[in-house]
Amino acid sequence: MNLHLTFPPKRNMTIEKFLAFYDAQPDGEKWELIEGEPVLSPTPTDFHQIVVGNIVHFLGAHKRKTGASWFAMPGISTRVPVSPRGLPQPDIFVLEGTPSGAAVTSDALLMFEILSRNNTKADQAWRRQVYASVPNCQHYVTVSMKSVDVVSYDRAADWKARKATKLDGSLDLAALGVSMPLSEIYLWTPLGAK
Repeated sequence: MNLHLTFPPKRNMTIEKFLAFYDAQPDGEKWELIEGEPVLSPTPTDFHQIVVGNIVHFLGAHKRKTGASWFAMPGISTRVPVSPRGLPQPDIFVLEGTPSGAAVTSDALLMFEILSRNNTKADQAWRRQVYASVPNCQHYVTVSMKSVDVVSYDRAADWKARKATKLDGSLDLAALGVSMPLSEIYLWTPLGAK
């Protein structure tokens, strides 16, 4: 994957101007800066949020059990080196360092996107490239809400896709020392076990 490319901005909003803009928006709105353009994300569905909770809960339980030093949480704005006018916000990320109370990070060991209708193929390709540019990012994972379909892109495999499509399968995240059953990801959704 060519990580030396940069994306031409669609508009000229800088990250600093975006952060000032974002601070002026109502609480609860999820805004991202995509190549210089502020983009408002639609309100997620309840099933989307259940999957977010399932993943964060599973990783949190693993952290408590093993004493891992990383922190899994809903995503915050993430600086991506190949896009100086991009500040995406993954649905979930794993912070390798110590939390600092910041609203923006450049530290993301792992990022998840729970796909919705708005995640086009172009959006997914853009995120795959920009998340791969985060220096310590080891995994980028997409989770489909249309079917059991979890795709992991791993730095160790040169960002090649690794798919898991069976509910009795698992998602292996070597950087965390975790193997997450897909049944845990999709629990309490129409795609998962009840």
